[in-house]
Amino acid sequence: MCIRDSLKPNVGLVLLVISQFFNSCMVVSTKVLETEDVEAGEEPIKPLQILLVRMLITYLGTLIYMYLNRASIKNVPFGAPPMRKWLALRGFTGFFGVFGMYFSLLYLSISDAVLITFLTPTVTVILAWVVLREKLTRLEVIGSIVSLAGVVLIVRPSFLFGILPTPEGSVESEDPRERLIATIVALVGVLGASAVYIIIRFIGDKAHAILSVSYFSLIVTIISFVGILVIPSMSFQVPKNLKQWLLFGNLGICGFIFQLLLTLGIQKERAGRGSLMSYTQLIYAVFWDVSLWHHWPSFWSWLGMFVILTTTVVVGKFKPRGDATAATRDQETQQVQADDDQVENIPLEELSK
Repeated sequence: MCIRDSLKPNVGLVLLVISQFFNSCMVVSTKVLETEDVEAGEEPIKPLQILLVRMLITYLGTLIYMYLNRASIKNVPFGAPPMRKWLALRGFTGFFGVFGMYFSLLYLSISDAVLITFLTPTVTVILAWVVLREKLTRLEVIGSIVSLAGVVLIVRPSFLFGILPTPEGSVESEDPRERLIATIVALVGVLGASAVYIIIRFIGDKAHAILSVSYFSLIVTIISFVGILVIPSMSFQVPKNLKQWLLFGNLGICGFIFQLLLTLGIQKERAGRGSLMSYTQLIYAVFWDVSLWHHWPSFWSWLGMFVILTTTVVVGKFKPRGDATAATRDQETQQVQADDDQVENIPLEELSK
């Protein structure tokens, strides 16, 4: 009874922590599908195909949800006409956000790839300054520069660090050029995720959150399908064995559970506390790297991790008092929740994945 009483006020936090675990399971499935056959000389599953399968399942799920709840969701399935172009733009920019993450997993460890996404709050405050004319403080400028230094520690370019040895059987590429390319694409993904945040803030409560997820999954599905058709190196590959079929199935199942628990957690938890749960992604990422690939982050990765996380927390904590609402939202780019009790405010990071 005492355990139940202590858990009751923290049910939202528990649900959010569990939701991030299922999110990490999707990332692991992606990593395995993209890299498992490379050492054997076989062609791995390409990121676009993984996105196609995952987002098609997600889109079908959003359609089912919308039609089951069409009494409370207006203009199913495409939303109000004035908002459609903005929802479509949200989906288009969201593609870059999720593709950046999926592509970086080809050459970076899970922990490094996830860590780069934590730059999103820093990039967002700059983008908000450019697009929305929001105030940009000196602390935010300094934080942006320091965060980029953290990325350099993760990438470890050879012209600065020389050729560093990579442990045998490592989950990350030994080629500095491949790591650099993966990081650049991941940074493009960060920019895409930040753009999603700006668009979502512009849309506000004029469209239900499920419409944002629906447009996102539909447009990513279309772009991935077209990419597979027109890019020769991206030809569609049928899963070759039971393991790959199970991994694809895991993507869809974990994606559904992730969104369900995430929504329930948002409904039950305050925004400030809930936003902190996004950082459990990094704990799960290190856990998978160590347990599946026996790969501990290097000293430089740990240092980059410390720099980026510390900068994100400091910049989020010391926002100007007069901009309290924006401060809360900017800190929660990883998990935006402007209204504590409404499903409409699904976190940005989750909308852009």
